[in-house]
Amino acid sequence: MDPRRACWESSSEDVTRALLPVHDDRPTRARCCSGLGAVLAGRYLAVASGPAACALICGLVDLGGHPAARNMLGVLAWVFLWWITDAVPLAVASMAPLFLFPAFGISSADAVAKAYMDDVISLVLGSFILALAIEHYQIHRRLALNVRAAAARRPSSSFPSCRLRA
Repeated sequence: MDPRRACWESSSEDVTRALLPVHDDRPTRARCCSGLGAVLAGRYLAVASGPAACALICGLVDLGGHPAARNMLGVLAWVFLWWITDAVPLAVASMAPLFLFPAFGISSADAVAKAYMDDVISLVLGSFILALAIEHYQIHRRLALNVRAAAARRPSSSFPSCRLRA
């Protein structure tokens, strides 16, 4: 079994395995000894591409006297490059605007944090986490087997859709 796919497959009884897939950053080939080879073998170039694109956009692009819009475009390029190149884990790339927007004067830290933790987003995030835990510990199977066992013990209280009548 491929260890990278094993994180996404449903677990049977292995409760020691992590709930979320683990991002493996280990290189598959040996690193070079030269300085340039070490930089290119690692993710340094991809990590540096985001801030470099942001600096280029903020320094060279003119959007008609709207510095917040120009800075927003720079931050968008930064996060987009990190996301596309997988230079940093997706969680880091998705949380980058939380500290980049206030740093570039696009929005206040309070407004950005409130947008990240809206009531509906918190509800959906919590239900996803609960669904992962239910799948990991096989609670859905246990619940179905307990309902089925209870119905088999008392045939009169079983579900009408489960019985066939002639």
